[in-house]
Amino acid sequence: MKLYGSITSPFVRRVRYLCHELGQSFELVDSLTDAGQSAMREKNPIWKEPCAEIDGLVIWDSHTIIDYLTEKYADSPNGLRKPTGVEKWRERNLVSAADGCVESAINVFYLKKDGVAVGDVAYLVKQRARVESILTWLKSQLEGNFFTPEAKIGLSELTLYCILDWLRFREMYPVGDDPVLSAYMQFHSSQPGLVATRLPEK
Repeated sequence: MKLYGSITSPFVRRVRYLCHELGQSFELVDSLTDAGQSAMREKNPIWKEPCAEIDGLVIWDSHTIIDYLTEKYADSPNGLRKPTGVEKWRERNLVSAADGCVESAINVFYLKKDGVAVGDVAYLVKQRARVESILTWLKSQLEGNFFTPEAKIGLSELTLYCILDWLRFREMYPVGDDPVLSAYMQFHSSQPGLVATRLPEK
């Protein structure tokens, strides 16, 4: 398997995590390099990471890649929690919210990096408020350090951890100052797949 993306991306990280847990080897093509970005764009017309080449297929988007790996390793006990019934739709809402949170933060991050004064742009002020709103809601949905009594990592728990670590790494939200979020990070931080995909030190 070839995985196109960057090690700092929260979307790429959840795919890397699942590969680690399932024993799926992969070669990471770093999209932060000119060569890696060019290679990804040849495979992926939407120019979005991650992108995977696996079993003769080219698959875009972390959700689709995760769905493929989950189906391929359906019998593995090391996969993500598999919600059913009402919980399946709740799980999708949780993941959609977490994705929306980090997408807003990424918008702010890159425009700030380009020199835009965040406080002077109504759109960016709204994006920051959206991050706060989503994190507040996600905290209200937690049952301790999981979203369900099953106490097994699902896509929602994985996504929340990855976005929180990205927010911390990029200094886009004071995760460490929030007792609920910092406790969540601390609880899951020793999980092998998250250790193996740890973000680099600055």
